[in-house]
Amino acid sequence: MTNRKDSCNRGIAFHIHHDLLVEWCSDYNKRVEEIKETKAPEEQALRLQLFKLIPANRLTSKLITACKAYNKAQKAYIKALKTPGKPWEARDKILEACIPQLGRLHGELCPHCPWDGHTIFTRKNDAGEWY
Repeated sequence: MTNRKDSCNRGIAFHIHHDLLVEWCSDYNKRVEEIKETKAPEEQALRLQLFKLIPANRLTSKLITACKAYNKAQKAYIKALKTPGKPWEARDKILEACIPQLGRLHGELCPHCPWDGHTIFTRKNDAGEWY
């Protein structure tokens, strides 16, 4: 993606991190630089390819609500992972409700994406690079 300015440089994005489908991105260019500077070389191409701001004209109120619910459920799930014995059924119900809205748009904006619901790192080529 090309450089973005001001409000075009932030918004809801797919694959800011490898283990979350959508998140709020406060600075697209800064995240690109972080990926280039801190992530393993064999991960960088895939991370940069899949990291996409969702175009503002595609963000319906229903989709924004789904994104917020998804993020809230993911944060609760991550916290629950640190606390043995916590049930995760509530997270799964929220995610199931969000996926139809997010899934359609994700399929359009990230064709051939290896996302499996947990990570983008699901397959490697013969050279050991993620794709």
